[in-house]
Amino acid sequence: MPRFSLSLAIVFVIAALLPAVTYAKNNKTDDAKGDLKLEDLFPEKSLFGPSARGTEFSADGRYAAYLYRPYEERRHGSDLWIYDFKTGKAERITDIGMMSKFQRSSRIVIEDRLKKHKPEADKEEKASDEKEKSDDKEEEKDKDKDDSKKEDEEKTEEQLEAEREIYLNVSDEDADDEYAPVYSGISSFQWHPTENRILLISEGDVYLIDDLDEPELVRLTKTDERESQTAFLPDGSGYTVRRDDAVLRFTFGEHLVEQLSPNLPSGESLSQYAISPDGKRMVLTSRTRSSPGGRTVDIIRYRDRFAKSDSVPRQVSDDEVKPQTIKVYLYEFDVAETEHADLIQIFEETIDEPRDVISSPRWSLDNEQVTFCFFDQENSEVQIRLAKWPSEKELAEATKTAKRERQKEFSTKMSEAKKKDTEDRTPGRRGPRGGSTAAPELLKIDAKTVYQFKHYGGPNTPGMVSPDFAGDNKSIVFISEQSGFRHVHLLDPLYESVRQLTSGHFEVYPIRFSDDHKQLFVTATKQSAAQLMVYVLDLEEGELTRLNKEDGTFSDVAVSNDGKRMIGNYVTFGELTELVAQNEKEKVTTITDSHPDEAKAMVEIEPEFFEYENRHGHTIAGMMFKPEGWKKRDKHPLLIYVYGGPLGSRHSVNDGSYSSDGYFFQMYMAQKHGYVTIVVDPRGQSGYGGLFEKSNFEQVGKPQVEDLVDGVKFMTENYNIDDQRVAVYGWSFGGFQTQMCLYTEPEVFQVGMAGAGPTQWENYNSWYSTGTVGPSRPGKPDQEKYSLIPLAKNLKGKLLLVHGMEDTNVLFQDTMAVYRALLKAGKETNVELFLDPTGGHGLDGDVKRLGRMRKYEEFLLRTIGEGKSE
Repeated sequence: MPRFSLSLAIVFVIAALLPAVTYAKNNKTDDAKGDLKLEDLFPEKSLFGPSARGTEFSADGRYAAYLYRPYEERRHGSDLWIYDFKTGKAERITDIGMMSKFQRSSRIVIEDRLKKHKPEADKEEKASDEKEKSDDKEEEKDKDKDDSKKEDEEKTEEQLEAEREIYLNVSDEDADDEYAPVYSGISSFQWHPTENRILLISEGDVYLIDDLDEPELVRLTKTDERESQTAFLPDGSGYTVRRDDAVLRFTFGEHLVEQLSPNLPSGESLSQYAISPDGKRMVLTSRTRSSPGGRTVDIIRYRDRFAKSDSVPRQVSDDEVKPQTIKVYLYEFDVAETEHADLIQIFEETIDEPRDVISSPRWSLDNEQVTFCFFDQENSEVQIRLAKWPSEKELAEATKTAKRERQKEFSTKMSEAKKKDTEDRTPGRRGPRGGSTAAPELLKIDAKTVYQFKHYGGPNTPGMVSPDFAGDNKSIVFISEQSGFRHVHLLDPLYESVRQLTSGHFEVYPIRFSDDHKQLFVTATKQSAAQLMVYVLDLEEGELTRLNKEDGTFSDVAVSNDGKRMIGNYVTFGELTELVAQNEKEKVTTITDSHPDEAKAMVEIEPEFFEYENRHGHTIAGMMFKPEGWKKRDKHPLLIYVYGGPLGSRHSVNDGSYSSDGYFFQMYMAQKHGYVTIVVDPRGQSGYGGLFEKSNFEQVGKPQVEDLVDGVKFMTENYNIDDQRVAVYGWSFGGFQTQMCLYTEPEVFQVGMAGAGPTQWENYNSWYSTGTVGPSRPGKPDQEKYSLIPLAKNLKGKLLLVHGMEDTNVLFQDTMAVYRALLKAGKETNVELFLDPTGGHGLDGDVKRLGRMRKYEEFLLRTIGEGKSE
């Protein structure tokens, strides 16, 4: 049976939560059980380091750049690193010493590191001095004076190098000091379009590296405003940045700074923009400024002598959405300096639903067309729009219309002013001013809807449609779930016909196009629903070809333009996430070394992957830990971990997913206490196609219960588990799902541990619930019918409710509401509370991860008991 693996987005989320273990695979069984401790599995300081991010290839494909920080620098920002495919070496390009020449914040961090190092150095010096201590106190005083003078003198090159060695090698004390100053590092970068030069942004300012052989940093901006979205001009002669609502152009060697973006109509602000490939035109998206909708709710804090409440904003399903107007404009800034440039409005729509989506507009390679999509949640309709740069005739006609409308509006305002003058009898009143203005003429030429379809799949897919042009400047490539899974489609706008390029029971996620837009580099779950591999898709032939050599999970992937080299984060069970490079000969090199040896040695126990069919014939994926020496003739208790809800492309049954709940606690209960433990991805999870992801709509939690009941039956028949000792647990949506199982199938699930579950969906964030749970009307809490409160009375087993009392995501009041319902139903002996008074959605206040796992272990042993049945 093929192994399953992980979706792209989950690697980063899981990496941030990785705990450490000290269990070695080569230990004897008895010794392993005796040595395996929760304290080792869940230490306060994680032993797992950060991963590389932002990988990108140079234009010639020789170099790949990425942002990275080693394990000991995990508290700080990342620096720019370069991997040279020719030499096979990785080099750190920026560091805190380089940035300290420009940033006071970096100098403060250096001073702090040197100060921390000094006491240790002083101790060593003092120990040496005491051996040869002199009784001459006057001589000692003179020595102190001499030392003081030396410190005031200019430091030698050797001293500076010694200090550099100290502050570049972060100490354990600094790494663990959460109150010490933090080095910001590099936030983003971009390669030159033809040369090996790089633009960087750090602390909102722009820098340039001209020479990779001898990298020197040149500061390009120094402003109070924070620059973003920096990009080289298409010919590399300069660069553009976004500063607030303005897009600015800087040309190397020139003093002039130009604002490319036009002044938008009153009340609108710049949302996103894209510059044409020739660098002469721009497409802009604007949104009207509006007051936030929704309401505020109180969070009670118990940190002081008396409790205090804080108000936090929240928009729930029955709140009215404050409408926003969204517009898309075309603008030719290249002629604006010498001629009159018009602002051409090609799209206008009102956003009045929580999940209305507009994609980032994209240019065709010939600079003549723009495409984007809009998703209307109320109608479940996706519109793919196409706008062509208007001809002279179209511009002239649109200009006439605009002038007519402007004159009509001016006349109306003037008439109103005259009427008011007459009514008020106030001399000297003036009407609206006419005449010329610096603002561009606002023309309106609507983008054409070239394809539209109803979307009935998962709630997250409309945000992934992202249409863009193929290399022929005619066809449009987009992602759709119309076939049941996220796949690549090719649209012919002329005939408004669509051809599906990839197909099958797997999902495809684009990385980027080749420069000529004839190939699309993607990651896909083609080999296994739980393995994310790297592929290249030929847009003419529709052929999908695998690029990576190793089986496993890839994330943050970059591929060279010719498709022969790739770099990305890679993980598989038995190994930890590291950045790897694969050259044109398919030689794979591990670049980073992100984790200490203690962590590397502790992920050798691999779960067993399995799958089963539910009652409807759907394939359900799972992974399992069995006790050492497991034999089918013995009955063992079953522990199930579940999430069950849709979230992007993430799911739980993944190769290389070392999560606290799904890997380490599962492994621990199997090895230490003889449980059979499984992780299951039922219908409702993302990454398994539209049917799975939309399964919760208007029946939230029910499909998952069916699939988990079928899973218990499968485990009973195939692994002889004790079906009278079945426990289920989960967090957030999984906390809701755990309760749903115990309330609706109490004969199947005897024990549950529910963490921070949204028991009243009408109180949850509308951006999630209206796409996942069901529709709702303003002023009508329609989602109240999905509440767990009426079901709580059915509880027969033992339930542990866990929540952080300062949770602003799933409100603590949800757990209190279901707890009250249980008490009213006489279930006080069936339910227990475990609360973190200062914890948020993931706890981590007074209750750390270790404390939660200790409570889980104690609760399970008290309710389910130890190991195999006698």
